[in-house]
Amino acid sequence: MGRMVEFFQTINVEYLIKYGEVIAVMLAFLLIGPILSKIIIIAIHKIEKNKKKATESGLYEPLKTFFYVLGIYISIYLIGTTVGIQKVADKIFRVITIVLFGKGIADSLSEDSFIFKGIGKNKSKAENEALNIFLSKIFKIVIYVLIFFIVVKELTDYDFSGLIAGLGIGSAALALAAQDLVKSLIGGITIITDKPFIIGDFIEVGVYTGTVEEITLRSTRIRAVDNSVISFPNSLITAEYIINWSRLDSRIIKTELRIDLEASTEQINRAISKITTVLKSNEDVKEDTVQVHLSEIRSDCNCISILAYVKVTDYNSFLALKDRIYCDILEVLERENIDLVYPTQLVYTKKRA
Repeated sequence: MGRMVEFFQTINVEYLIKYGEVIAVMLAFLLIGPILSKIIIIAIHKIEKNKKKATESGLYEPLKTFFYVLGIYISIYLIGTTVGIQKVADKIFRVITIVLFGKGIADSLSEDSFIFKGIGKNKSKAENEALNIFLSKIFKIVIYVLIFFIVVKELTDYDFSGLIAGLGIGSAALALAAQDLVKSLIGGITIITDKPFIIGDFIEVGVYTGTVEEITLRSTRIRAVDNSVISFPNSLITAEYIINWSRLDSRIIKTELRIDLEASTEQINRAISKITTVLKSNEDVKEDTVQVHLSEIRSDCNCISILAYVKVTDYNSFLALKDRIYCDILEVLERENIDLVYPTQLVYTKKRA
């Protein structure tokens, strides 16, 4: 019993209180950090009119971490450390704060951020998405570069005036080394501003065709019809011709029927009339563009040319429509007992005496 009394007498009550305060502060920030983070983000979302959950925001994790770090920082001061340790703690706290808030701002600059909502109001959703992704990446790069220079300045007190002067000397060598990259970056800016295509468009670049999946600063990725992904440097795309099949307001159906010479004039006229009716009665065909004519009389067949524009622009839907129209045309020929002629060639052999 006497030893226990001696033990408690040796305990410094002031130290107990001090360390109790430190633990209480750290626990408090550990508990209230997520709550304060949510309150701040909800307030920001109300200003932005953003319906996302607070935990889905790019600011949530950096803010929560900041409050944890703040609790540790305050605890260090409560302990009463030396001046040297406090200076180191000050510098570390400033660096961590800069990095966390810089990362939070960069992560919150997604393509659907309120910052980009006012940009391109008169553009389509896909055009806005491509432009916003492009601007978002530009802003993020700028923010990370600024964070880097601020942190280096904070840690080393480095004078960047010499570096800036040196950039003028090294810019020529850098430009030569990175000219392909610069061309692609300029090409990316051209694609975003000129908009020859947007994400989701079905395009043809040179000998390649596919659906645009992503447009970045350096390259554009398309998914080809065989489901492979092709990545083009933007400099190559801007130098090539581009056919944007998604910008069509109509597609053309054009074919030629080679009619057997045994078909009578009356049969041919009836077939032309019925094929015209079939095409004009189809709601997907532009009625005023339908042309069905006896275009040519040859030695082996009579030719009926068919031309019409359809309202369907989606490629798969167009193929399905063309199948139906061609089947309807074949049914007309079957009902009129008209046979089609296929290319043939007669070969005569000379008998030797």
